[in-house]
Amino acid sequence: MTHLKQFFMRNKKLSLLTLLSLMLQTLGTLAVPFLIAQLIDVGIASSNQTLVIKIGIEMLLVALVGGGAAVYGSYLSAKLAAQYGYETRRAFYGKIQDFSIQDIETYSVSSLLTRMMNDVTNVQRALVMFLQLILPAPIICVFAVVMTFINSPKLALIPFVSIVIYLLVIFWLLKKGLPLSSTIQIKLDKMMVKMREFFNGINMIRAFDNQEEEEEKTNHRFFEYAESMTRVNKIFAYLTPVAYLIMGLVFALIIWVGSLLVGSGDIQIGVVTAVVEYSMQTLGYLIMAAMVIVTLPRSLASLKRINIILDTEPEITDSVTPTTQALEKKRKKSEALVSLKHVTFAYNGAEPVLENISFDVLRGKTTAIVGGTGSGKSTIAKVILNLTTIRDGQITLDNTPITEWSQDRLREKISYVPQKAFLFSGTIESNLKMGNPNASKEELKRAAHIAQATDFINNQEKGYQSFVAQGGNNFSGGQKQRLSIARALVKPADLYIFDDSFSALDYQTDANLRKSLTHHMPEATFLIVAQRLSTIKEADHIIVLDEGRVVGQGTHQELLQSNQTYQEFATSQGISY
Repeated sequence: MTHLKQFFMRNKKLSLLTLLSLMLQTLGTLAVPFLIAQLIDVGIASSNQTLVIKIGIEMLLVALVGGGAAVYGSYLSAKLAAQYGYETRRAFYGKIQDFSIQDIETYSVSSLLTRMMNDVTNVQRALVMFLQLILPAPIICVFAVVMTFINSPKLALIPFVSIVIYLLVIFWLLKKGLPLSSTIQIKLDKMMVKMREFFNGINMIRAFDNQEEEEEKTNHRFFEYAESMTRVNKIFAYLTPVAYLIMGLVFALIIWVGSLLVGSGDIQIGVVTAVVEYSMQTLGYLIMAAMVIVTLPRSLASLKRINIILDTEPEITDSVTPTTQALEKKRKKSEALVSLKHVTFAYNGAEPVLENISFDVLRGKTTAIVGGTGSGKSTIAKVILNLTTIRDGQITLDNTPITEWSQDRLREKISYVPQKAFLFSGTIESNLKMGNPNASKEELKRAAHIAQATDFINNQEKGYQSFVAQGGNNFSGGQKQRLSIARALVKPADLYIFDDSFSALDYQTDANLRKSLTHHMPEATFLIVAQRLSTIKEADHIIVLDEGRVVGQGTHQELLQSNQTYQEFATSQGISY
């Protein structure tokens, strides 16, 4: 609830204006029965036509004010809910940007999407209905009972008792329904995970003719969600019929008791009419509030899930006194651009992926990391980027621990090509400019030329303005890989990391690209992660990994002569030594 309170404080003016409009609407609603009683008992009873017209004009004015306030209040409520959605999703997006890889894996991508979209929508809907239907209900209930008590204490007992009974029913149903409602969003998360898996793997499912098995698994998730929704709806199905039953009984009791009191001369007919109106208004609002309350537990569960994310402290945060550019210039640069010193990394509750890793990435040189599947090669790239926190040891950039760099500044100095090429929807140009929005056309063409992407870009009908689908799915794997490499080269950086980025390229394109890098960027510092020895044999320094440990360092020829693990790689790839 903390973030909701903060939202109302930030939007205090809009919130107060909304409440004021709703109060005017409520007062207009409450004034009508009072004026009806005056019309009957004073105007009509005295046969005073002038007084009847006067009260009629007052009723018209009250109706106009109440109606206008209702329209304006509805508009402001919708605006307030829309503002909440905008601010919450913006805060959510910013928070996720600060999350480490482990933070994201803790909640899962599907759960984060559900919270950001479905949960926020649930809270928005509940906010509008709370302001328009739930908030006026207690005001009307209290006012109706008080006004009835002033006119007739005996009649006041009837609406008072009915309100208490109905509130007890609502409380009992909420107590039973709230725990169930909180599980609905969890079931929705699981359903979204399964649907995401289905859509991403639909080609694989067809290739293995596994449709029936996957359909059974998917239907199981659908059934779990539907069953939870059905159980919740069964509980709250009692609300409306109970409300109408109470309304009918109250109406009958007021007419019966009121007629007896009128007959005895204790009250006038107009009072009975007013009490009936007040009671019907009260129970009417309670019925509408009850309909909203059906969705309230789920909305409260959604609000709690949103708050969990917004309250989460990211695993990685900037230093209290991050390295400034002024201090950066004063520090003496060493031969090693990046140094890993006794680095150990493990995912939560798992065995170390990297253990006691130490090596230097020399400035202006090409350093390569080679190893088998699961040896921790890609993890090294992630810890250098500070995308996840190491358990032990230290990583430095320009003699400064990466924890002392602001995350923005650290990643400004590093350009990264991921293992799995990913392009964003837009154009080829917009993708290439991702790390350097001000890049000129010449810079784009130079990067594309180095990445061996010029030919297929020029063959596109619109060249650099050609459309890129989400994920780059309208390009082949090799084309996406080359565009990803070009995107990294457009960005000016101290270090370029290629995380097994040549794997989708044929041997000739791989060789041409490496020659182009050497020719056009002779002073650049490269860190290349690879499995193919042909990709890294020209590197100045090669680190050999095996099960998260460094088992060898040297040049290609040195390792061929002295390192057994490297020799096994060479033999498996048909390289003689």
